[in-house]
Amino acid sequence: MKKIQVFLRHCYYSHLQYSNNNRPEWWDKEKVFNNFKKTLNKKTTDYTIIYDKHHGERADTFLKDEENVYEIDCGKESLSFIETLDYILTQNFDDDTIIYFVEDDYIHRPNWDKILIDGFNLPVDYVTLYDHGDKYQEMYKDFMTKVLHTELSHWIPTPSTTNTFATKFKTLKEDYIIQKKWSVGYEPSADHAKFIELSQRKRILISALPGYSTHCQKEFLSPCINWEKYL
Repeated sequence: MKKIQVFLRHCYYSHLQYSNNNRPEWWDKEKVFNNFKKTLNKKTTDYTIIYDKHHGERADTFLKDEENVYEIDCGKESLSFIETLDYILTQNFDDDTIIYFVEDDYIHRPNWDKILIDGFNLPVDYVTLYDHGDKYQEMYKDFMTKVLHTELSHWIPTPSTTNTFATKFKTLKEDYIIQKKWSVGYEPSADHAKFIELSQRKRILISALPGYSTHCQKEFLSPCINWEKYL
């Protein structure tokens, strides 16, 4: 069995949304997906696309020829996360398998799989490859003072992350109630509140420094990296 199982959530994306002012000028959803495929290491990683068909059929998208697809009909981010979570928990993965939730607007740097695996060599419960620029603020100073390192990267404890994150299958099963709780009745999911509660329950989340992935919104790009070149 592969060390990493990626669950990549996708939904129909209208042409109108391409003009979203929160996106960088170079933003293109298909190119982002191609970046994922180009940086995928098939020796370590398998992936499943979770496609939400509520606003458009997959046959009308660049995913039409993809094989590893599980289709859902939700129409909301929060509901699609719950559906993805429930689907994963029906699978028979080893407890140490790394489950990597990925949203469809994240770019990855090459060798991200090695960094992700390496992060779990530390005594942590959750790993994100996304270095949040908004975490370098006074309110987070107690988190941002302890830098860790592994063989391949530096890491920093962080209070929260988005719904693009990784954890072991065993941990996901143990934290199912909390993972689901902050998506029920919210839109989008209250991911910050979720990870704050997990932190209060002594779960440890770390972020790579510098990031090996980024959320593709102008004000939230992972710092220090020219992300456009990876498209």
